[in-house]
Amino acid sequence: MRRRLVRLQAAGRWPADVDVWHLGMPASGAGVDASVLDPDELERAARYRRPADRVRFAATRSALRELLGDRLGVDPASLRLTTGRHGRPELAHPHGGLSFNVSHAGEHALIAISQKRRVGVDIERIDPGLDWRALVDLVCTADEQRRWITGPATPLQREQFFRCWTAKEALLKAVGLGIADGLRALVIDPAGDDMQRPSPGLPEDRRFADAANFLCRWLTDFAGYVGCVAFDGPAESVASSTRSAISAD
Repeated sequence: MRRRLVRLQAAGRWPADVDVWHLGMPASGAGVDASVLDPDELERAARYRRPADRVRFAATRSALRELLGDRLGVDPASLRLTTGRHGRPELAHPHGGLSFNVSHAGEHALIAISQKRRVGVDIERIDPGLDWRALVDLVCTADEQRRWITGPATPLQREQFFRCWTAKEALLKAVGLGIADGLRALVIDPAGDDMQRPSPGLPEDRRFADAANFLCRWLTDFAGYVGCVAFDGPAESVASSTRSAISAD
């Protein structure tokens, strides 16, 4: 597994105290250390109907356990992972305190880990065959649609849709809310800067107020895919840590 697992260089894109790892998916289950997975994880993997999806889940979870075990200095198989209210994996006591999140799509998976910040991550394949306009009302606010969805569908609009989608998923996962809680509750400018702070789409819904403390950063490292990592912290703290990341990288 280690040869497929690579830490992405921050290079000023996110704070130095956030680790973002990329996992290249194996073509089959070869190289996936299923021995570190617990019975619940093995059962969840088996529930996927497509073999490729079973491999993605098992490979991502075993890589996550490997990274957490390295960080904590314990056997990856000994870690007890629980599932939060919205399906987010969490470390059970006594190994709490680490924030981490995972996402996988197609040939790629992303894993974000931080001791100091809450993190969320998402990656999606920019599927040219997907009727993304059919999903716009589920993902984008009316204001977002007015700003960048005009005229016939174009490849640029498709990419902007996926940027909007990945940012909102990463942010909601970092905040600790589920996707069903409201992709339209956050406002993002997918045509703007690569690092952004969301604004509220539903100001009256206080569940999303915490999102204003987060930044999101898009990843374009992988052709045909869009990824995004979200992390919290005061703007000054993020800026200082980012400067440190630039120096370190």
